[in-house]
Amino acid sequence: MKRMTLLGTSVLVALALSGCAAQKPDAASQLNQQSVMALNWFQQSGEYRALAYQAFNFARLSFDNAPSLVGKPKAVIVDLDETMIDNSAYSAWQVKAGQPFADKSWSTWNQARQATAVPGAVDFANYVNSHGGTMFYVSNRDRKDAAATADNLKRLGFSGVNEKTLRLRTDSSNKQARFDAIRAEGYNVVLYIGDNLNDYGAATYHQDNAQRRAFVDQNHSRFGTQFIILPNPLYGDWESGLAAGYNQMTPEQKLQIREANLKAWNGK
Repeated sequence: MKRMTLLGTSVLVALALSGCAAQKPDAASQLNQQSVMALNWFQQSGEYRALAYQAFNFARLSFDNAPSLVGKPKAVIVDLDETMIDNSAYSAWQVKAGQPFADKSWSTWNQARQATAVPGAVDFANYVNSHGGTMFYVSNRDRKDAAATADNLKRLGFSGVNEKTLRLRTDSSNKQARFDAIRAEGYNVVLYIGDNLNDYGAATYHQDNAQRRAFVDQNHSRFGTQFIILPNPLYGDWESGLAAGYNQMTPEQKLQIREANLKAWNGK
């Protein structure tokens, strides 16, 4: 009887363990896991590097071909994260640690100064600064991380990084006021470079994806000339544009919204 009891207990334990193994990960973990293929592509593919080099090749041509205005020096406005510097290691940490984006961990990452340069970004920035232009680094990083951000950029070889050219978030993540201020200082802004449509002005700020696509269609001739965009499948306002109030939803609701936005073949 004792042997049978032990055997029965062992079976129950095995079933319990197999049941645990078969459990689906929680919704928050599923959200992170959905980023894994994008991270693999971003970090490992030659195609990502090719697109980055292509973007900066177009940027240099556009800068050179932009007309010069008397008394108005040329300026280029660029975003930082996933435009000039690569923070994908932070996104990979989120996946491995099962953590959502949070201001505290993001600031810790910024302070670590471990972002790397996007392919072609340093050469382009230094080309502009050495050919009569001024690079303005306009980012929504918090100002408390300004010193660490500047140090990270300088370590990577970016030139012209100072209090004048590094413009971080103040009271709003809408960059339009900072863009307007640069123009008001007498600069001829010839080029905007980013990974998010909000990097080109306020037109798409807090808009849904239908409106964001409409902006692209209306301005299609400016992409590759005045607007240069870098690929970023990891995060961005395109995600919050999937549904109204997306950022306030639970992980379960976000998963449902993501699936509902898929355009799928019916298999026939």
